Amino acid sequence: MFLSFLYVIYFLLAVAVVLRIFSHRSSRGTALAWLLLVILVPAIGALMYLLIGERRLGRTWMQRAINLQPQVVRWARGIPATDVVASGSLSSAAESISRLATGLTGLPVMAGHRLRLLADSEAVIRSLLADINAARRSVHLEFYIWSPGGFVEDLVSALVGAAQRGVSCRALMDSLGSRPFFRSAAIERLRDAGVEVVEILPVNPLRALFVRLDLRDHRKIAVIDRGVAYTGSMNIADPRFFKQDAGVGEWVDAMVRIEGPAAWALEAVSLSLTALQTGHDFAPPEPPILSLTDNCRVQIFPSGPQTSTRHIEELLLTAIYSARREIVLTTPYFVPSETLFTALRSAATRGVAVTLIVPERIDSRLVRYASDAYNDDLLAAGITLLRFRDGLLHTKSMVIDEQITIFGTVNLDLRSFELNFEVSLIAYDQRFSAEVRELQRQYEARSQALELEHWRARPLWRRLLENAIQVMSPLL
Repeated sequence: MFLSFLYVIYFLLAVAVVLRIFSHRSSRGTALAWLLLVILVPAIGALMYLLIGERRLGRTWMQRAINLQPQVVRWARGIPATDVVASGSLSSAAESISRLATGLTGLPVMAGHRLRLLADSEAVIRSLLADINAARRSVHLEFYIWSPGGFVEDLVSALVGAAQRGVSCRALMDSLGSRPFFRSAAIERLRDAGVEVVEILPVNPLRALFVRLDLRDHRKIAVIDRGVAYTGSMNIADPRFFKQDAGVGEWVDAMVRIEGPAAWALEAVSLSLTALQTGHDFAPPEPPILSLTDNCRVQIFPSGPQTSTRHIEELLLTAIYSARREIVLTTPYFVPSETLFTALRSAATRGVAVTLIVPERIDSRLVRYASDAYNDDLLAAGITLLRFRDGLLHTKSMVIDEQITIFGTVNLDLRSFELNFEVSLIAYDQRFSAEVRELQRQYEARSQALELEHWRARPLWRRLLENAIQVMSPLL
C-alpha cells in the first residue's frame, strides 16, 4: 500500500514538472534533457529543475531590468556622433556583424581607439597596477573571481592607495566566484579605505527558493579615469596559486587594454549591472572628451540572462557565417548549441579553414566528456582540433579572416550563452586581429592535433559515456 502511494506521488510529481517544462519555451535539447532526467529519476530531477531549470533572476531583479532598459536605450542614443563610426564605412562582413550587435544591444561601433594585447597574466597585472597607481579620478572594476594571494595583494594595496588619495573606487565581485575573497582580510581593507564593494547576485539558502543561484556575473572589466579599460579572460587571481589542486596547471589568459571612448562605454555596461544589484538609477556621467589615440574601430557587446534570447549566440553565428577564408577559436569549454555546432561544420564544408584550440585538461570532468562527444563530427568535417598542453588555456577569442576579432569573457558553451552576464569586445581592425591571430599561433605551437583515426580508436565505454553526458549537456 505504502509503495503504491509512493508510485502515485512520483507520477504526480513527474507530471507536474513536465507540465512546468512545457509551459516555458526553451530549446529542444534543453527541454528533452530535463524531460529525460525527470522521467528517469523523478524526485531528483524535479528538485534539480526547481533549483536550476529556469532562468529565474527573481521578481525584484526582473522588475529592475524592465525599468532599466529604457534608461540604457536613452543613454546609448546620446552617445556623441563624433565617437560613432558612420554606417557603410565597414566591410560587408563587418557591417552585417555590427548591425546585428547594434540591433541587439543599442551600442554602436565607436572610433578612435588604441588596442594593446596583453598575452600573459604578468603583463596584465603590471599594466593594470600602473594605471591604478596613476589614476586621478576613478577606478571601476568588475570581475567574476577575486581570489586572495599572490599579486592580488598588490592590486588590493593599489586600490587602497588610490582611494586614500581621493580617487573614487568601486569593485564589483560575483558572490559565488569570489566567495573566498569575501572571507579574507582583504575585503575589509578595501571597505575601510573607502572602496565601494558591490556583491553581485548574493548566494544564500533563502535566495535559492526564489532565484537560480548559478546565474553568475562572469564579466571581467576594469576602467580607469573613464579613458582606459581592460577586458578579456583573466580574473583577479594569481595563476601561480589559483586552483593548483585541480591538476590542470596554470591558467593561461589574455586581456586587451583599450584607450578611447569604449572605456566609458564599458564602464556604463558595468554600471547597469550595479543598478540591477543595488536598485539605484542608471546614471553614468557624461562622456568625457578624449583625444583620439588611434583609428581602431570597436564595439562593446554585453549579454546576460535578463534577456529572453541568446544574444551572444546570434552574434557568434553571424560572425561564423560571414567568414570566407579562416575561423580560429580558442575556448576553455566547448559544449556548443546545435546551431553553433552546425555553423562551424558548415563553414568547414564550404571551404573555410576552421581551427578550434581547447585545453588538454580542464577543471570539470563532466564538461570534458560532453565536449569530447563532438570531436568525431568536428574532425570528420575537416575542422582542425588542437589540444593545448601547457596549462588550462582560458583565453576566449574568435578571429575571422584575420580582419574581425571577438574577444572577451564568453566560453563556447550554453552556460555563457544563457546563464552568465558576459561582455565581448568586437574589433573591426586588421592590425589587432593579426596580433590576436599571432597569439593563437603561439597557442597552436604548444598544442597537439587530434587525429580522426586515433580518436575513433578510443574504447567503446568512453564513447558511450561521452554521448550519454552530451545528451545532458544542456543542464551543465
